[in-house]
Amino acid sequence: MQCDLATANYALEYDSNAMMTARGSGPPKTGLFARLGVLRSLLITAAVLVVGAAPFADGSVYMHDWRLLTSVIAPTVMMMLVFAIPLDITMARVFMADAGAEERARLKFAIRADVVALFAMCLAWAPFMLKVLDFSPFTGD
Repeated sequence: MQCDLATANYALEYDSNAMMTARGSGPPKTGLFARLGVLRSLLITAAVLVVGAAPFADGSVYMHDWRLLTSVIAPTVMMMLVFAIPLDITMARVFMADAGAEERARLKFAIRADVVALFAMCLAWAPFMLKVLDFSPFTGD
C-alpha cells in the first residue's frame, strides 16, 4: 500500500494539532475545568489544598498523627509547587507564540490563574517560612 508524501504530511500535521490542543473542531468550551485543562486544574487544586493547610502549620515537626500532613507533607508539596507553577506559566507563554486567538485567550486565562494560585500560596505560607528560617523583618537581629 502506497501513500503519497502530501497525504502523509497532512495526516501528521492534523494529528499533532489535535494532540496539542486536545479540543477538536467542536464549539469552544467555557467551563473552568475545560479552559484550564486537566493537568493545570490538578496543579491549581493542589495549590488550593496547600493554601488551606497553611494556617495549621506551626513550624514544629510531628511524625505520628494527622499533624504530619501540615508539618511535613504540606510544606514539602508547597515547595514543589513554588517551582512547578512558574514552569507552567513559562510553558503556557511558550505555547502562546504559535497559538491562534482562541487558544491565546485560553492560555492568558491559565497564566492569570497560575499567578493568582502562586501568589496566594506564597502569601499563605510566608509566616511559616519566616518562623522556620528564624527570620523576623521587624527586629534588628
